[in-house]
Amino acid sequence: MATHHRWALAAVAVAGVSVLSVQQTGALWSDSASLDGTTLTSGSLGIEVGASGATSSAYTFVDLTGPNMMSGDYVQRPLHVLNTGSTAMQYRLESATLDADLPLQLQVTAVSSEAECPASEDAVGDDLYSGSLTDATTSYRALSSGASEILCFRVTMGENPTAGEQGTATFTFQGTQS
Repeated sequence: MATHHRWALAAVAVAGVSVLSVQQTGALWSDSASLDGTTLTSGSLGIEVGASGATSSAYTFVDLTGPNMMSGDYVQRPLHVLNTGSTAMQYRLESATLDADLPLQLQVTAVSSEAECPASEDAVGDDLYSGSLTDATTSYRALSSGASEILCFRVTMGENPTAGEQGTATFTFQGTQS
């Protein structure tokens, strides 16, 4: 019976040596080095909207104003979207809100020039959204750094507007890394 205990002690001693050996071997395989002069810089995202040459991050779209509109009347104007960031991005019209009870419809079209968004004719381009102004959202669109795109906004007065009612629409855009 004493022989059996010696064998167990020998196995424990061998296991202890193996653990020490593994730890020492791991230390012999590690190394480090440093490099001077390496600089990593993150990119930036930036989006501005507005008129040609006058974009900002808080733009007031005064050209999209329609006084004394009746059912079926519309106002249509171009809006430039500019990527002011240092990296490519995707952007979209995320939402639109209206602070009045007006039956306004919105159509958003991507056009290649302001001439394709005339004040009194249909826009010529890719339709991005058509429906209630307050439900407005578009799919993401790619825009490289420094690039811009022109969107044509058309707001049409729906049926039975309340006489004398006026309101302000707010359009919110969202940009994200491509």
